[in-house]
Amino acid sequence: MKPQQLFVFSLLLLVVISPIRVKAQGLPEPIVLHINHLFRTWNNSKTPGAAIAIIKYGQVIYQQAYGMAHVAHQEKLTPDHTFWVASMAKQFTALSVALLAEEGKLSLNDDIRKYLPQLPDLGDTVRIRHLIHHTSGLHDGFTLIGLTFKGEKHYTNQEVIAAMAQQKSLNFKPGTRYEYLNSGYVLLAEIVAQVSKKSFAQYTQAAIFRPLGMTYTQFAGNFKNSVPQLATGYGVNYKDGKVTYRPQHFKGNTVGSSGLFTTLSDLTKWDANLYHNQLGKGNPALIKQLLTPDTLNNGTPNPYGFGLEVGTYQGYQATSHSGADPGYKAEMVRFPDQRLTLICLANTEDQYSLTPKLLNLGARIIQGKVTENKPAEINKTENLSRLTGYYLNPENHSDLSLITEKQGKLFAATSLQGYQAPLVQTAPGQFQNDGLLEYAIYFRKTDAGEVAGMVLKNLRENEVFLQKVKLITLNPENLKKYASRYYSPELNKTYRLTVKKGKLGLKIYGIIHVPFQPLEGNQFLADLIGNNCFIFQSDTAGNITGFSFNRNGVTNLTFTRHL
Repeated sequence: MKPQQLFVFSLLLLVVISPIRVKAQGLPEPIVLHINHLFRTWNNSKTPGAAIAIIKYGQVIYQQAYGMAHVAHQEKLTPDHTFWVASMAKQFTALSVALLAEEGKLSLNDDIRKYLPQLPDLGDTVRIRHLIHHTSGLHDGFTLIGLTFKGEKHYTNQEVIAAMAQQKSLNFKPGTRYEYLNSGYVLLAEIVAQVSKKSFAQYTQAAIFRPLGMTYTQFAGNFKNSVPQLATGYGVNYKDGKVTYRPQHFKGNTVGSSGLFTTLSDLTKWDANLYHNQLGKGNPALIKQLLTPDTLNNGTPNPYGFGLEVGTYQGYQATSHSGADPGYKAEMVRFPDQRLTLICLANTEDQYSLTPKLLNLGARIIQGKVTENKPAEINKTENLSRLTGYYLNPENHSDLSLITEKQGKLFAATSLQGYQAPLVQTAPGQFQNDGLLEYAIYFRKTDAGEVAGMVLKNLRENEVFLQKVKLITLNPENLKKYASRYYSPELNKTYRLTVKKGKLGLKIYGIIHVPFQPLEGNQFLADLIGNNCFIFQSDTAGNITGFSFNRNGVTNLTFTRHL
């Protein structure tokens, strides 16, 4: 924060920007100072911010708010404000299904088409448990809508289900791998509504929120109606090294995958129920079910329970689930064995890396000390330039790690124009992101010493293998054979590919040209709100006949060339 020139103004500003602290007993002063340091960027009157609560053995031992609930109105953010928590809502959706299963009104092994007959039979049975654990293999309905270039207002439960009803194939056989699927929880919300014969919002109020006294929590799905003490959400712009904020929120109407408003105090009540269950039949087995990770068909553990990521952190059992939608971020991290919970609700998109921040903070509280967290970097002994290049997931053709080198340091990006995150070398052939551990990279070489790929291990997920693929150059004449119109029956949409300034690309709205990067194997990458991979097919004469489209949530979406 810039120093102020006028002493009187400084005193007034100090009053405005001082964080709202409700409770701070039970935390060592070094931990309190560390928390303030984590949120120092938003501890002023010109930015939105965040509210944090720390709970130990059922008691709130620390609660504080930083920044503003409404910047223009100079309304300070407090721990009592209401927030949109995005995907943090999924644990309540999964709980709703578990409660109905406890009553015998549905089975987790039920075919989802028993309740959603409009979905196609794709040859393999997708069961309710597959939706809960993100192992269904279904195409993501939100992504399908986005690929038709419709606006966010079309992200509604009805339109998501309609888009999924048109899919022609699965991403993978159900139960064989984990792939986070937002729209799976839209389907779960619809199943809950059908089985309970209530709207999803009504059911969750009656079965969860009202019994727990979560007065300010509701599945609204949108921002159309007034919400008491709602903190305004803010998007972020970066230009010329400056950060500016603009009011922003989700424009769709969705429940199940998101759509939840709640508060710190209500989530504290929810946390208490995870130790002493008051819902359904009051059976502790219900909570155990929520916190039990899944197992894939081949016996591999899947660290996703019922709307919660389940695993360990620094040797401690920990559960978490973040949320991120336009204008808002949220996270709730629990260390159940230590009866410690950390919750952060933010009304700004630039609360980055909330999960590792809260996990690390929790470990510090358990250990009772503030420790240095910079990764131990080794002296570089290998040729870093050999590690640079494109690494692509051969299973879904969408997970990308683009490794570059600058001034003797490696950087990783997840799309062609994505943020290049600096890497730190921790061992020969091993790297991680700089700062708190979010992911680690292990490069793999052939017997001949050539770099063949990498193993990517994200903090709360199983590791995946990314294969190194070669960059190629095609001249304009070669690119022309790809330029054409291509139709997807699943989207009922035609894509036009053109060549402009020596680059093949996707033409959108007749004016935007999204350039492609050619790779070996007739593959092209494109950056359109993340990585996209086009894999072209040809006939025996070498004529291009179509392509399969791949991005996170959708694999092998078929496009056929117009003749």
